[in-house]
This record gives sequence, C-alpha cells and structure tokens, in this order.
Amino acid sequence: MRKNNIRKIGLDPGFSSIKVAEASETGVAAYLLPAAVGLGAETETGLSLAGVTRPRKRGTQPLEVAFDGLTYLVGPNVALYTRPIHRMDFDRFSDSPELRASLYAALYKILNGGAHQASLALALPVKVLQDKAEAQRVERQIRNWLAGSHSFSVNGVETYLTVVNVRAKIPQPVASWFEWGMDNRGQWVKGAEALKAPTLVVDQGFNTLDVLVVQNGQISQRHTGGDTLGMRRAAERLIELLNRRYRITLDLLEADALIRQAGSGQKATAFVDGEAVDVSTAARQSIGSLESDVTRFIENVLSTKSSSN
Repeated sequence: MRKNNIRKIGLDPGFSSIKVAEASETGVAAYLLPAAVGLGAETETGLSLAGVTRPRKRGTQPLEVAFDGLTYLVGPNVALYTRPIHRMDFDRFSDSPELRASLYAALYKILNGGAHQASLALALPVKVLQDKAEAQRVERQIRNWLAGSHSFSVNGVETYLTVVNVRAKIPQPVASWFEWGMDNRGQWVKGAEALKAPTLVVDQGFNTLDVLVVQNGQISQRHTGGDTLGMRRAAERLIELLNRRYRITLDLLEADALIRQAGSGQKATAFVDGEAVDVSTAARQSIGSLESDVTRFIENVLSTKSSSN
C-alpha cells in the first residue's frame, strides 16, 4: 500500500464506552460503542418466545469478535448473553484480551473489513499520563502489541490491519477540547480569543475524572489532575443502596443504566421480587454524593495547586 493510503484513526478506550474517529479529506467519521466485553457465547439459539415477544434487532446484539482462536462479545447487551468482564485497573491499557476485543470491534466500525494500513492515536486518562516515566512506559507497552499486523473478524467479516504508527500519550480531556473548538475538518472555529484564553476542561468518564486548563494551545501543568471519580462511583453507591434496601444485586453496567435514566429525567425502574420498583430517588442520591466529591476535587486542583506555585 502507498503511504497516502495510511488511514489516520483516533481511539478513546474508555471503561464504559470506546470512541473511534477517522480524519480524512472529507471530514471526520466517528462512532461510539459500549466497551462491555465477555467471553464468546452464541447470540442466536433455538430458544425463543416467537409470537409472544418481538425478536431482538440485530443492532442491539453484541458484536462477535474473533482473534487468536477465541471469540468475545463486545458492545450492546453483552450481559444478556454472557458475564461481562469488568476490568478497571489501568494496566488494561497496556495489553489485555478485553482491550483488544473492544479496539477491534471499534476499528471494524471504521474499516468494515478488508486489508488496511493505519496510524493510531490513543487518548488515555490524565491519571495514567501525569507521571512522565509512567506515561512513557504505558505508551511503550501499548506500542509493543499494537504496532504491526493484526488479523481478526467481526460478525464473520475478516479484517487485516497493519498499524504503522502508535501515539498513546494524549490526555483524554484534550480530545474534548479539540471537539469543542474545532470543526470536522480540524479547523479552529471558536476564534482567536478563545484559543488564547484559559479554558477549563472537565472530562468525566465511567472510571476517571480528568481536569486540566488549556491556554494558548498549551496544557497548564499546575492545573492538571486526575482521579478515579467517574460515574462508576455513583453506580457502586447505587448498588450498595439497593442491596441494603431491597436485597437485590446489580452489576456495574445495570446500575449505570439506572443512573443514566434518572439523570436524564426518566423513571429508573428495578425489579424486586418480580415487581417493578421506582429507584429514581436512590439513583439521584448516588449522583448527588458523587457531585460533592467531584466539586471538592476540582476545587483542589484549581486552588491548592495555584497557592503552592
């Protein structure tokens, strides 16, 4: 393949979702995929409730990702078919079967099978990148397994990918800043003053909360911080509340779905002894508790570090 056929792809391997985007002459194509991963199981069986319920649409079924002789389910509704693997440690970014499966699934959304060459840029949490030596170690380990040739299939469609270059020291909030200030062609559209002015970027994911200030196109080192204050904390608190109150057990993704419903003003419902119970109040309490922790963290990053410099 010629050099000008190398595709430029960005990946944000989050704990609850994985984002993938490709920049080209015509603009940016982007996809968002739930990052739930489980060991492979059949998504089509002979069991059904034909004539009683509608069959599940293909778009709501997980993707079947196969590589190295194993099959994983990735994406929507994984928990309906197999037990999701909830790996929350930062070593997952270096190399893990779950990360490979979710990255392959996301890349398939862009590549759609066939043979390709690509240059990849990965955005990682601030907490991973704050220490220079640690950031270099993580990028080196990611490059060790990601650079080179990959062969995998998604839903039976074969993909052959050669990764010619890897960058993995991009803080996730910087991607949010680019999305805020640039159009789909990569042109700055917020004006010169917005580019010069100090801009606070708060990026909260499922597992991490990242805070940094960008000014004159540069990251302020003294106003940068990251912690595990993502929405996972609220999900864990909701799990505790509902277990104490109703003796029911939810997994992290189920609790997160209830919190998202309550946060968007919808009624959050859980089933207790076969009866639907409104748990919206408990979900909002869990969110409120997290909000207090997040506010304190942001204030600490902005004020304590300022006073010490």
